[in-house]
Amino acid sequence: MRLMYRCLGMTMALLAPLAAAQENLGALLDAGARKLSAEEFQQEVVQRALVGPSATGGSIEVTYTGNGIVQGIGTPPNHSQTRSWVHSVQISGLWTIDASERVCTSMRISTAGGGGAFGSYLPPRCQFWLKLSDKYFLSDSDSDRSAKVLIRTLKQ
Repeated sequence: MRLMYRCLGMTMALLAPLAAAQENLGALLDAGARKLSAEEFQQEVVQRALVGPSATGGSIEVTYTGNGIVQGIGTPPNHSQTRSWVHSVQISGLWTIDASERVCTSMRISTAGGGGAFGSYLPPRCQFWLKLSDKYFLSDSDSDRSAKVLIRTLKQ
């Protein structure tokens, strides 16, 4: 188990320079990123596992299913400093695409193996998806160049 977390940590450390290079929308657009249309999102992302950092510093692996469900797992930030029984969390929820071609999600985070007894609902959120090379990025804005972005890559 520790080896798995070391490997995960090393992977995240390797991805950090990529994420840092495009840490905001302006840098991403300057590098040549383009916004995904709703059709492109459904063709390229739906039914595929995506991995990347969470907004809070942990990591996630999620899948957007064709029937509007999002599901996956995540590890909290600094998981070694949290209670030993909290090694991962379950991610579940719903997704849609709005008129502005943003992907809107409503998700619940619960402790793995806890039968869903401990969990919290995240506020609903609509984000633009952009693509640069073989990497995807989520952004709350498509025009605010200082907007932060989160990277997602297809799981190999």
